[in-house]
Amino acid sequence: MADMQASVVGFQDQLAKPSSFSVEDTFWGYIVRSGKGPSLGVAIAQAVSFFFGVCLLTAAAGILILPALFFDGGIGTMRLGAAAMFGGFAAYLLWFASRGTQAEVHVDTSVGELREVICNRAGKPTTVGSYGFDTISGVHLDTDEASNKAVLSLRYRNTSQSVMVAEGTEAQLVGLRDRLASDLMVTPTTTEHAA
Repeated sequence: MADMQASVVGFQDQLAKPSSFSVEDTFWGYIVRSGKGPSLGVAIAQAVSFFFGVCLLTAAAGILILPALFFDGGIGTMRLGAAAMFGGFAAYLLWFASRGTQAEVHVDTSVGELREVICNRAGKPTTVGSYGFDTISGVHLDTDEASNKAVLSLRYRNTSQSVMVAEGTEAQLVGLRDRLASDLMVTPTTTEHAA
């Protein structure tokens, strides 16, 4: 009896911890934000990209603005070409630096589709992957006993490829796992067009 009470108390403690993920209902389904922060490598890569992007943008502007006495003649094709090349690299690096790091999973129950989405710092979404409900072979909840963390993931077909949905304690993820499992079994109601 004491063991049972201890396990119930442990389960309640896990449930009482604040969760790192969130679920937002929408008119077409719901959005699961994993809450997992970016890895250190991604944060460093974005900071370095921002620095070099600003440097290249400054160099491109400097090539066009510098007076003609530093060059032989007016604005030549070499100067325009170099400025365009530097500007292109700068735009790409600044785009990568402004790209978001928080992954979201959009569960669109109206069309039967899962989308992996990353929103940039301004909020504009970029779809990374799109999967039909029929291509998901299972909803898995993997628990690490040492850290008391669990990861909810979806397996793509019967391959080793998976989509990480959220992480937290097992008690927090059970409800989301059950909701995903029931939603993935339902066939979306769409109107078929007659040919």
